[in-house]
Amino acid sequence: MAIFRSPNTLYNIQGVIMGNGFSLLTKWNKFKPTNFGRLFYAHPRAAIKPNIAYHGSPFNFSHFDAAKIGTGEGCCKKGVGLYLFRTPRNAPYFANIRSKNAPIHLGCTKPLENPQPRIYTVDNLGKLNLKQVSQLEAKQIARTQAEFERMYPEIDGIELPSTEICVFPKSINKLHIGNKQTIPEFIADRPNYPFRQWKVD
Repeated sequence: MAIFRSPNTLYNIQGVIMGNGFSLLTKWNKFKPTNFGRLFYAHPRAAIKPNIAYHGSPFNFSHFDAAKIGTGEGCCKKGVGLYLFRTPRNAPYFANIRSKNAPIHLGCTKPLENPQPRIYTVDNLGKLNLKQVSQLEAKQIARTQAEFERMYPEIDGIELPSTEICVFPKSINKLHIGNKQTIPEFIADRPNYPFRQWKVD
């Protein structure tokens, strides 16, 4: 969810999740400034658990496979690897990114005939040696990733301030899937998930 304030009005961009019979429509909601305190807003780091991260995929599987890298969103803007987030808010978007009935498609791959969106909870991040980087540093590493990995073989991937993580292909076998869920199951388990419908008087 993103919140923007104009001089007289507060706007909330409603999140989008659609696919496999589950839908959450996109819309602009307008609130009076006096209602601001009644809105729930999840800070990006509010839900972080040190050893947990989330991966959204249009495929249903039981273990990560380096050969499948690039078949989800497919853009690899911050390097070639498996992408995770420490917070749960982004995973449903990436799980649904190749569904035909998704309202927007911003990835570098095409919609699938029969996607099976799943959200995977990774529960052993402590095994990874992640380099903390800025957005600019991530882009620089992505342009020369092979050289970077040769220079720093002990690094398993990078992590940005947004909690986005790119795990390099060589280290994917260190990851363990603790749980996997469909999008409705994932949302149902999180009553304060930020992309639910808002009810404001």
